[in-house]
Amino acid sequence: MKVQQFSPSVGQQEVFNLLDTLRDNWMTEGKWTARLEAMIRDRCGCSYALMVPNGTLALFAALKVLGIGPGDEVLVPDFTFFGSASAVALTGAKPVLVDVRASDFTMDPGAAERSIGPATRCIMPVHIYGQTCDMAALTKLAQGHDLLMVEDAAQGMGVTCGDRHVGTFGDIGCMSFFADKTITTGEGGVLLVNDQELAERCMYFKNQGRLERGSFVHPQMGYNFRITDMQAAIGVAQFERIDAVIARKREIVDLYREHLAAAPGIEWPADNGLGQTVPFRANILVDHAERLADFLSTKDIQARRFFYPLHRQPSLNADNAVVRETPKQSVRLFERGLSLPSSPDITTEEIRYVCSSITDFLGTAARPDRLTDRSALQCEPTPVS
Repeated sequence: MKVQQFSPSVGQQEVFNLLDTLRDNWMTEGKWTARLEAMIRDRCGCSYALMVPNGTLALFAALKVLGIGPGDEVLVPDFTFFGSASAVALTGAKPVLVDVRASDFTMDPGAAERSIGPATRCIMPVHIYGQTCDMAALTKLAQGHDLLMVEDAAQGMGVTCGDRHVGTFGDIGCMSFFADKTITTGEGGVLLVNDQELAERCMYFKNQGRLERGSFVHPQMGYNFRITDMQAAIGVAQFERIDAVIARKREIVDLYREHLAAAPGIEWPADNGLGQTVPFRANILVDHAERLADFLSTKDIQARRFFYPLHRQPSLNADNAVVRETPKQSVRLFERGLSLPSSPDITTEEIRYVCSSITDFLGTAARPDRLTDRSALQCEPTPVS
């Protein structure tokens, strides 16, 4: 593709740090992991940060440490990455799929409350596309119904709700450092915890049932959820320029808005005003989103559709998921949502090219016979009931 949907921004410092781990001949968790965890604690304002292999396993670990398992239900927004639901299913519990708000795509507190059942034990707010959920409403809901809370802040690095960083409101917060996140370790995730006893339980879980390595006495059941110091070394280099990356991500969205200001039919996601947003992607809502994506592909521009609604996922059915109120907004968002190329290193010239191509398409949108619609919603699996 001439303009990729996303590619990570990696420089010489990442290479230097990585070579340091090789020179030290210490590749498992070590000094770089400790340094990265300290940087995350300082940025997020939490007491403990524990690195794990990826964001999905962070969610799984958090749920397991909190005792979620077979017979339990966890409220999950219907509009999110599949890993939010699969982490719940992996514990043996069932995700209860909840609709989102049309304005900011985050979990609808009213829909969440209406979806609570006798087996519901936990709620999983997802700070989707780098914008906070309404944590005041969701925290009140959780407290009122005695629910645990695991925050999915996979896309939330740098995002705040009020003056608090997302991921620090619930019992455990989870982040991802996959290649397309604000900072990356290639693969990686982190557990954010404020309670010391809970943090120790997380350490037992991720470190083979012990608090320290080098001992062959394992007081609790645990697993190997450690990362490598090579990953952490890359993450430290990324973290050292996080403010510049966040500023650039916001600038990219502003440039798209500027160059598409006169383009008809484009709707921009709303800022809910609840905190500081860090755009995960440059997103638009537009009619004929699938056709537009196909058209851009002919121009060597890689765009991506929004998340496919979880209640329509073939692998989520009545045996392993629950829907008490049919989600509607998640379907609308999938039908109309498109993520535009938004790599930190994308150039202004490339953004102009993307925008001119979108404008060209909108001139042909009134003639759908010229384009082919391959929308996945034309072949819907049986919805969860």
